[in-house]
Amino acid sequence: MIVRVFKTGISQGESPVDYLMSDRDHTGQSRSVAPEVIEGDPGQTIAVINNIQRKHKYVSGAIAFRDNEQPSREQIREIVRSFKQTMCPGLGPGQFNSLFVLHRDKGNTEVHFIVPMVERTTGKQMNIHPPGKQNLQLYEAFTQVTNHRLGYAQVVPDPLKLALSNFKRYTAEGKADRSNKRYLHKRLTKAIRSGEIAGRDQLCDFLVEQYGVEITRRGQDYLSMKFPGAQKAKRFHGPFYRADADYRQLVQSARDRTVDRYLSSTEYRQAETALHQLVEARRQFNERAYLSPRMLRAQRIRLARSQPTNQPTELIKITTKENSMQKTPNQPADGQQGTESSPIKYENKSGVMRTIKMMRDQVVIGDRANMTSDFGIAGLMSGLADLESSINATVAEMNSARNPEQKAGAERKLMALMERKRRLELQLAGARRKQINLGKTTSIF
Repeated sequence: MIVRVFKTGISQGESPVDYLMSDRDHTGQSRSVAPEVIEGDPGQTIAVINNIQRKHKYVSGAIAFRDNEQPSREQIREIVRSFKQTMCPGLGPGQFNSLFVLHRDKGNTEVHFIVPMVERTTGKQMNIHPPGKQNLQLYEAFTQVTNHRLGYAQVVPDPLKLALSNFKRYTAEGKADRSNKRYLHKRLTKAIRSGEIAGRDQLCDFLVEQYGVEITRRGQDYLSMKFPGAQKAKRFHGPFYRADADYRQLVQSARDRTVDRYLSSTEYRQAETALHQLVEARRQFNERAYLSPRMLRAQRIRLARSQPTNQPTELIKITTKENSMQKTPNQPADGQQGTESSPIKYENKSGVMRTIKMMRDQVVIGDRANMTSDFGIAGLMSGLADLESSINATVAEMNSARNPEQKAGAERKLMALMERKRRLELQLAGARRKQINLGKTTSIF
């Protein structure tokens, strides 16, 4: 069993749902077995997706089983339940929509899923497949643990499998030609197995000499190449395209994977522990992003004005580029010297730059144990949640870029957002340390 996530998600809801429910497959052939809804409502999923105004509207994919893996209906329902608890921990059924449809027309079992990218109580973006290494580790751990519990062999990637599905025919017409793709795949694999190609440099030379390919860029973990007649280059990732690729090791690994591999008891415990930790991290993020109460600016102002003069207060100022506010240092109280922390910037979902200026608590009664920083921590965590949404949106924008200029612009934007996130996390860590030093325990969830 393996979970595949498709590179789709920007169309209206009818497109993915109609495909899942259609009596014909992607080639137009009639399905030998009709699709079956395991969980969810197709009409409701369409409505939720169509109500999303953002460009990226849903995540779709499939939980696919090998031909010799025949899960029972009860096992399929348990896998769906486990998948939802793993990818959406901490969220109730009313907070997100999902659709799971069973396909068995290809001879094997596939459970296709669609999850709209929205948390329904807040309207915020919710992505069950965000970018980043931690998300990939979560899916990998889920796959390992599930296969072990079902008694299935583990999924071992084929290091000799080439990403040829994106290749286009290297002719003036530029049309896809499956026979050419299969031939090229077979030729490269044979050359690597025989030792004719021993490294990436030789692979590039082979492509240039044999197929007239132009290598436009050589990255640490990718190659960009353009075939004759193509308008633009394509970037390819994978073991073959890494600068440090060891082809002998790849060939040996390909031989080893022919034998079914199962987890030992120790390996299973390690995978299960990793899964629990990753799920807990995602649960905490979901609670911060969707469940923590947030105050509007007007509510914060009213709260500050309603504070008695003998109580410590904390002021949060929000400014925009159009209406910036001057720094106002804290006034000293009862002989205490006020200080001010550095501004932390973040970008909200609409792209408007904001500055949150966190002012230290004013000591009015001289008892530092009575000071509170709950409000500051909540504000910082809200900023992190918004920033995560912006990062997800920017990565999606980078992946869907239509030309190198758009992709480069999105990459620069992503780097800036990641730097803001780093600074904001440092500020949050400082606020928590301050809270601990004051001897007050505060729940942040």
